[in-house]
Amino acid sequence: MKKIAILVDLELSETSGGHVKFWERICYSIKDSIRNIDLTVFFLGKKSSKKKIGKNITFYTIKPIISSNILRPLGVDADSTDLFPINFKLLYLLRNYDLVHSTDQLFSMARTAIICSKLWSIPLTTSLHTDTPSYTEYYVKKIFKNFPKIIFKIFIERLRIHKKIPNNQRIKLRNYLKYCEEGMINDQLTLSKFNFPKNLENKISRLSRGVDKKVFYKRKINKDKLFMKYSINKDEKILFFCGRVHELKGAIFLAKVHDILRKKKVKVVSIFAGEDIHGKECLSIGGDKIKLVGHLRENEISELYNLCDLFVFPSKFEIGPQVVLEAKACGTICVVSPEGGGKRIKETGLDGIIIDEYHPNVWANTIIKLLFNKKKINFMRNMILSEFQPHSWEHIFNKYFIKKWNKILK
Repeated sequence: MKKIAILVDLELSETSGGHVKFWERICYSIKDSIRNIDLTVFFLGKKSSKKKIGKNITFYTIKPIISSNILRPLGVDADSTDLFPINFKLLYLLRNYDLVHSTDQLFSMARTAIICSKLWSIPLTTSLHTDTPSYTEYYVKKIFKNFPKIIFKIFIERLRIHKKIPNNQRIKLRNYLKYCEEGMINDQLTLSKFNFPKNLENKISRLSRGVDKKVFYKRKINKDKLFMKYSINKDEKILFFCGRVHELKGAIFLAKVHDILRKKKVKVVSIFAGEDIHGKECLSIGGDKIKLVGHLRENEISELYNLCDLFVFPSKFEIGPQVVLEAKACGTICVVSPEGGGKRIKETGLDGIIIDEYHPNVWANTIIKLLFNKKKINFMRNMILSEFQPHSWEHIFNKYFIKKWNKILK
């Protein structure tokens, strides 16, 4: 039986998103069916621990040596990773594996994987799930806003290090692929951003996402019970947002849209589900008809997709948000920005709405026109349910990973 290690250089927790959830969902979907492979998924965690989730699947958490949480006082509220160049414990553990797969190309686990591959001639593959350089640009600017204006002007306006650091990351990312047998890149990511040379293009394949179709589907719900649970009046329209309640995800922007709708006398309630980072700011803008419900279980999220009138996701930084796939699987109309799920919509006005102009008034007016057009809403819902056929997570694993790994390990 071949041993394969998956390296996820982020903390495993209930509120984790991105590729933490990607690998959690894959593993739980295949835990009873996986054969001939012993899979260990390494995550970061507050303490080292091992958890068997299936006969051949283990979750192994490792403490970071230098957690990126040390940057939180400077406003870096992203998911925590390990800033130390190498994780020595992980390096020791990886020596006995037949293949290593990294889900990051820049931080500690990714660097450790390269050393492991060189030392013990262990094949390395990788998958790119997140546009880390774009997030870096945002957070570098945010860090320097903590310093005197003269420092900000020198480093940001003059030296433009918020552009130089991400560009350097893109170079490192390209170089990382040189050490890999295969590279799988999110199918919604714009490859031109990374300028991959032609000699590496034959290593790159596109990676899709799955949906748990046992949880996310069009179903009957007890509306009265949910109205009571979330303090919603029956005559109120419902907007739903799911993700970190953070300005990067468009939460503050949506609060402004909500405020305009209320001022236009639209009876509306907006439900925000997810880790609360900027919830206070949202409430101060939109008032008590914004409901911050925190982290919810998947079944509860599915109920809200089925309850709401519209799923609204005006995120600025996404490369194919999972929430849009799950909302569509429930037959829910999604209103998104080009960056916040636009690539998950085939044609605006048919299976969703893409709003190009990032201005609260534009979004409010578009939402009003849609909310009160029953014919349009019914048409779009029927279109989504008839046309959208998501793949299962097991299908994603078998298609994009097992086939490639078996070929490498022959």
